[in-house]
Amino acid sequence: MGASNNSSSNNPEALHSECLSSNSTLFYRVFVPIFGTVFLCGFLLAFLLIPADDLYMSFSIWWARGGALAALLAWLYFVKSTVWRLKRADATEEHLFVTNYWHTVRYPWSDIENVTKSRRMGRDLVHFHLKAAGRFGQTISILPVRHFDELMKNLNVREI
Repeated sequence: MGASNNSSSNNPEALHSECLSSNSTLFYRVFVPIFGTVFLCGFLLAFLLIPADDLYMSFSIWWARGGALAALLAWLYFVKSTVWRLKRADATEEHLFVTNYWHTVRYPWSDIENVTKSRRMGRDLVHFHLKAAGRFGQTISILPVRHFDELMKNLNVREI
């Protein structure tokens, strides 16, 4: 498609873009996965390093260790399948700029097939569906700003 890997800092067009993503995206995308993973890894290490006699459990220590490992694996699956998919999006009248905080990709609005909204875990999500898969896949999910609909109207983006 027409995606390019131009960084928004190198592109003067992106300097006048509107941020479509909520500021809490960074919190959910970076802080929550790191904090949860460190906490659960520490919990697992505690069960692995503390001798079984010092824990005074009424059941086998292997059940506790297995449970801690299962909790860590479930957390990692949850992060990969939900939180890690969130991206940050900025837009101009001509392009949608999407970043995962390492790479930024520019999509012309003509590459966007449609935009849908959903609600998960009490938060609104906006999904940009591309006509063909780009660097971040065929669906790009963001946490929208409160005035997302107004911004889309102000950008004079063709009806998607």
